[in-house]
Amino acid sequence: MNNLTDKIVSTAITVVGGYVGTKIVEFTWRKVTGHDAPKDAEDTEANMWSAITFATISAGITALIRVTSQRGAHKAMESMKARSPRKAGAAEV
Repeated sequence: MNNLTDKIVSTAITVVGGYVGTKIVEFTWRKVTGHDAPKDAEDTEANMWSAITFATISAGITALIRVTSQRGAHKAMESMKARSPRKAGAAEV
């Protein structure tokens, strides 16, 4: 695998992980609070503290998923590189 492929796969894993993480946080918020996640700044029903709490939890989970997915993708790419056969004609050092 080349560097471009590594970047594409890492980006795809991070995007999917972020999407899944967001959906998990929204689902959990709805189950715990009984309300939809505060998203709209014009929403007068959502008070400031619930919006701040949701944003903090969401940002923390997103950062955790991003770091974990990037490390996992990097580890998977390294593992795939180690298993791939050498290119023909490559000189050994």
